[in-house]
Amino acid sequence: MKTAVEWYNSKVIELMKQREQGNIDVLEFRNQLDLLLTEAKEMEKEQELKIKIQCFKESLQFIDDNYMVELLNIRIYNMEQELETFKSE
Repeated sequence: MKTAVEWYNSKVIELMKQREQGNIDVLEFRNQLDLLLTEAKEMEKEQELKIKIQCFKESLQFIDDNYMVELLNIRIYNMEQELETFKSE
């Protein structure tokens, strides 16, 4: 799986090739760059959220306090719900 930065870099290179070949004008090039940046930022947020969820889940095995476990489970649930919004968009 590519990181958001790797994905963005590959898309910019593709876009630059299209621009060099004259397939898109300068205005379209700039618009596409803006769209790519926005999408890469969203991908980065999604990746960060997945990492946080995984870390919280792994930390549960080291906690003996039931109250803290419940709080973490609630937080994990909320983050998983947030992650679902990325998938549905």
